[in-house]
Amino acid sequence: MTDSVYIRLAGPLQSWAGATVTGNIVRTESLPTPSSMRGLLAGALGYKRGEFPAWLDKVEFTVREEKRVTFTDDFQTINPRTGEEKFRRRMLLAQGMKASSAKNLIFTPDAQGGTSIVNRTYLADSEFLVRITAEGYTEEIDAALRSPRFSTYLGRKAFPAVFPFYLGVGNSELINQLPAISQKKGEEHRRVTLHAFVQDLSLTPVSQYVPAVQDRDAWLEAVAKVLKLRKTVRTTNSR
Repeated sequence: MTDSVYIRLAGPLQSWAGATVTGNIVRTESLPTPSSMRGLLAGALGYKRGEFPAWLDKVEFTVREEKRVTFTDDFQTINPRTGEEKFRRRMLLAQGMKASSAKNLIFTPDAQGGTSIVNRTYLADSEFLVRITAEGYTEEIDAALRSPRFSTYLGRKAFPAVFPFYLGVGNSELINQLPAISQKKGEEHRRVTLHAFVQDLSLTPVSQYVPAVQDRDAWLEAVAKVLKLRKTVRTTNSR
């Protein structure tokens, strides 16, 4: 049975924007996308954009929803950069063109040369467990996610993952044995949803009952028993 690497994606905000981003509206998907997870993994491995190895396209990801997804809206403004306009003016003058054309080359999403109001939708206080499987690359992936070369984040650099991010290594069936935190007192099992991705193909979601524990301390202890968890230091931002 092939081993997999397990991580946890949790934090105050997450942003997994889909492929269709138009105008001044950027909406997140309801769970991490295959391309975003490949990017996160590539960064942990130390690869820069455009330098991803071909084998990353064959990595299988399974995302387990730990909490009901909650969307939140954020409104931002984007202003044209005056320094950029000055630079373009100089470039146009050097090419023998009119400097006044520079303003028309400064772009913001919904106001050519002006201030844009941008609507971004994020996931608030969401939590996912992710199983990463790539036969022949398990040790490489494990080492990278245990000690990433580039900082990992939840879709945007301003959205770091809370502790614990890296969970450990175990066989692929353990995703059904990892516990979830109970939502009801005395609950012994909880229903979760698993989303499997093979390359960019999304398989039919599957509902599954998993063991339930009462709090994060019990959860950490249970996960350490199930997975080959390296020794980690608990931090103040654990949730």
